[in-house]
Amino acid sequence: MRIILVGSLWLLSTVAAADTLRVGSHLLVSGDSAAQVREALGRPSRVTHHRDRDRAGSARHRRGAAAAKPASESWIYRRDGREITVTLVDGAVTTIQQRP
Repeated sequence: MRIILVGSLWLLSTVAAADTLRVGSHLLVSGDSAAQVREALGRPSRVTHHRDRDRAGSARHRRGAAAAKPASESWIYRRDGREITVTLVDGAVTTIQQRP
């Protein structure tokens, strides 16, 4: 029983830490601003802009008014042989992913 509890707590701690990144003395976390990301990581290697569409495939409501969708983009960095992807929505970090 104790092993299951310890294993569960370890799993929860790794999930919670998935959206954090230590860069030198900086710690980037979800909610940080785009300026904080630039300060810690510098200029991204590549930027991808995302466009959300509703299920009908258009960005319009029934009455024809344009739907207000948050601006979203991914900043991709290549550092020390790994790829770091920081996703921002309306200028704030939402996810941080690392790949070897």
